[in-house]
Amino acid sequence: MDTTETTHAHSTEDPQDSPDPVLKLPGCGENLGAIGLGIMLRLTGEDTDGAYSLFEYIVPAGLGGPPTHIHEFQDELFTCSAGEIVVELDGVARTLTPGASMLLPRKVPHVFYNRSDQEARIIAVVSPPGLERYYRELSQLPPGPRDMAKIVEVMKRHGLSLAPRADA
Repeated sequence: MDTTETTHAHSTEDPQDSPDPVLKLPGCGENLGAIGLGIMLRLTGEDTDGAYSLFEYIVPAGLGGPPTHIHEFQDELFTCSAGEIVVELDGVARTLTPGASMLLPRKVPHVFYNRSDQEARIIAVVSPPGLERYYRELSQLPPGPRDMAKIVEVMKRHGLSLAPRADA
């Protein structure tokens, strides 16, 4: 369900210079949950005139997270808004607690997971936008155990890849 309140308030100087503000109320957005994560799309690239996408990730207690992966095109900025999230960036693990932020640059292997016994939440700014198309396609995969071959196909179509394993 996508519930959006859009206000149309422009600058008095030149109304054509600024896009309409978009207000997303708590719990609103497009639910793109996949691979065990709650993924709420809060702002699309269209909403931000191509600047970024904004997501809220709801990470259940004990979730192992996605496999270690690489984004070819997007940088991600994670801010923990609740609970604790471990982010491994290029093999170095750091724990984010509420209010902590971390930049995950494109082309650097990373993974995140929740080792705690409480749900965690991340606000993710993704630039340039487009990751929403990946999540939409991923969310259409059949439920059940992860079919990694299908997931890898979807990843490739959207500029993502699995990171090489250190023990391989």
